[in-house]
Amino acid sequence: MKIFQVITVSEYGGAQTIVADLVKNLSSENELYILYGGNGEAWSNLGNNFTRLKLNDHRKSVSIKDIGLLLKLFYYRFKYRPDVVHLHSSKMGVLGRLAFNKKKIVYTVHGFDSIRTAFRKFLTIEKLLKNRAFRIIGVSQYDVNMMKEENIYKNVDRIYNGVSDHYIQRSDVNPDVISKLEDIRQDFPKIIMCISRISKQKKFDLFLDIAKQMPQYAFVWIGNKENMAGLPGNVFCLGEMHSAFSCLRYADVFILPSNYEGLPMSILEALAFGVPVVASAVGGITEVLDGENGFAVENSITNFEDKINHILSNENIQKEMSHNARQSYLANFTIEKMVGSYKAVFDTIVANKK
Repeated sequence: MKIFQVITVSEYGGAQTIVADLVKNLSSENELYILYGGNGEAWSNLGNNFTRLKLNDHRKSVSIKDIGLLLKLFYYRFKYRPDVVHLHSSKMGVLGRLAFNKKKIVYTVHGFDSIRTAFRKFLTIEKLLKNRAFRIIGVSQYDVNMMKEENIYKNVDRIYNGVSDHYIQRSDVNPDVISKLEDIRQDFPKIIMCISRISKQKKFDLFLDIAKQMPQYAFVWIGNKENMAGLPGNVFCLGEMHSAFSCLRYADVFILPSNYEGLPMSILEALAFGVPVVASAVGGITEVLDGENGFAVENSITNFEDKINHILSNENIQKEMSHNARQSYLANFTIEKMVGSYKAVFDTIVANKK
């Protein structure tokens, strides 16, 4: 089976992790291609068991240059003639559905609120193209429900994101980062961690406000591109890095303040490491956190502070929630479950072709 994975940019992120994991797990028996914008950071450690096709430089914004991008997609369609085209991100979701045969297209919406709420002007285009795919995938039931509210439902399924079990499969992290985390451990009794890029979507301002209210704990943010100045004494921004999930071994609680989400990979990685989570009650997060493995809360300092204190108030509570976090990952969010679900869709496309 010849499979295209098509995505707008290739910086580290949730959608890019899904692409990388699908390639890793399907390339031994299939012919895999990644078509992407940017410099390919997210594929730098994937090896060479697939084909890289760089489309353009990093460019999320919509512009007249996208006509050239659309023409490139047409070119690769006829040059390689893929059996399956898997589209990621709203921009490639549009261009890909215009360029490729709709009977071969799987389009994963990594958080429908990114269109429905944050960029609502593109919602009309989504509705116009709703039938230009064999299958549209929501990564949470919330996304499936929101699409249905917009009359997008006939070819829609849900596949939960899954993550590799890095708790068992240890990955290397920059020794300087490990040294820094060890130093932080010496100075603070507990570490509250967030792994995310800094953007309008991610509420770094709320993260700082929570940290100011809880000076007894260290607050560690991993994923910032720029050096962050003027931080409180208990806040540490360690930058962007490969295999950032390995730092979760040092976390006592994982938090994710956000305006909107699909099904965040960082939360699933935290659960895999047995780290209880407190996160914003947006997107599919409420389907993951059940009060036993963590809490989904409204965006306020008090809500986050109360739940963090609850988890850390008693060693037995923290241990039980840690156990529940790990078990909820094993039951619902493994890489095997996700890959198997996508493979079933891909197989159906190929079977229908015969």
